[in-house]
Amino acid sequence: MTDTAAPPPPVPPEPPGPHYPREPGFLLTVHRYLLAGSLPARAAILAALTMLLTIPLGLIGGVISDRQTYQEQAKQNIVTAWGGPQTFTGPMLILPYKTDGTASRDGTLTLLPERLTIDGKILPEQRRRGLFAMAVYSTTLDVVAEFQTKAFQDLLSDGRRSNWQQARLEIGVTEPRSIDVTSIDVNGQTVEWGAGSGKLLSSLTASIGSDAQPTPETITVRFRISLAGSTNFALTPLGRRTEATITSPWPSPSFTGRYLPITQSVGADGFSAKWTTSHLGRPYSQLWDSRSVNNDPSSQTVIDSSFGVTLLTPIDAYRETDRAIKYGILFIGLTLAAGLLVETATGTRPHPMQYVLIGLALCIFYLLLLSLSEQIGFGGAYLVSAAAVVMQATLYSWTLHRRRGPALAFGTVLAGLYAGLYSLLQLEDVALLAGSLMLFAVLSLAMWFTRNLHRAAPV
Repeated sequence: MTDTAAPPPPVPPEPPGPHYPREPGFLLTVHRYLLAGSLPARAAILAALTMLLTIPLGLIGGVISDRQTYQEQAKQNIVTAWGGPQTFTGPMLILPYKTDGTASRDGTLTLLPERLTIDGKILPEQRRRGLFAMAVYSTTLDVVAEFQTKAFQDLLSDGRRSNWQQARLEIGVTEPRSIDVTSIDVNGQTVEWGAGSGKLLSSLTASIGSDAQPTPETITVRFRISLAGSTNFALTPLGRRTEATITSPWPSPSFTGRYLPITQSVGADGFSAKWTTSHLGRPYSQLWDSRSVNNDPSSQTVIDSSFGVTLLTPIDAYRETDRAIKYGILFIGLTLAAGLLVETATGTRPHPMQYVLIGLALCIFYLLLLSLSEQIGFGGAYLVSAAAVVMQATLYSWTLHRRRGPALAFGTVLAGLYAGLYSLLQLEDVALLAGSLMLFAVLSLAMWFTRNLHRAAPV
């Protein structure tokens, strides 16, 4: 008779009540569920990973902000050396006078042109400080002004004695250090410019007074002046009727100020704009009296009536990179979703850490884009960075799945996303519309490719 092993004792029944999973077994189940479980679980992992990748995206965004700060500092250095925004004011006819009475007082009458014509040409160029560039310009103005001296007579008939010997013309610019002006023609006579008082409306002065001949009723002034500045150029409408024309080879103007041009033409080869204004729309009159508080506008009031043009740089490399990184979270999410579709099609289950590496590669794209754009421009930098990341992600996908078709499909999807992002960055007025349509198209494609997913997914 052989000996047999005794059967194990029976397991006692569990007491009634709620059942809770034991901790080690529960964690192991969750771990297995997340790493090799159902499609919803892995989609949840990728969604959480997408949100975590906003941290490196935020760090890269901080680098972009720092570079933009350095750029602004470099631009300020260029403005300090070259010149800032320019506003041209003038010419004005100044007539000193004295009042009769027990206490003689001095004053000046300022007469504005009856008709003012200005033809300007702006020639832009790029100035650099290290890696950073800024658009500056030099402009040449041909000015013709006509004054009617009869306007002085009413104010000179109440005890004022004019001093035509000290009559002068004045012009003002906001950056007088960059003035280059020829002599001035006054009714056929050549007069030289001299330094003015240094005030905003009196940068240059030219003496035209004489007691040797009677004062003409009409004084016609002609001269040419060259100025240097940056970003913005403006004119003040001093004439009873002001006509101004500005042309430039700069392709991206923004017309600013109190008046917009009545005609304009903007193209790839530059712009041309024409303004015609009347004195009725200004906050000051044609004749000013320095002794009258109500009829002597401040310099700022005159400057605020100006109109002109700003030379825009529509989207520089830093702004484009900053705009690109704003799409980063959506871009990463779509890429990881494409990886999940490839995973479903091939039946493989990559480790979540491998998705982390793909996500980090997508983040590094923006750092590559930022650094390369400082050297070769945004377009070339985008092409190089996108090509590098697409090749890297495609090869990595092939090593994960060991199948050429899914790897190429993943690379094609990633390349299409980069192409769509670049198209969005080049748009301005319709960027929101184009982005909305692109997202709708991507979602529609995702719906089509996943239409049979419920049949293939494990229960």
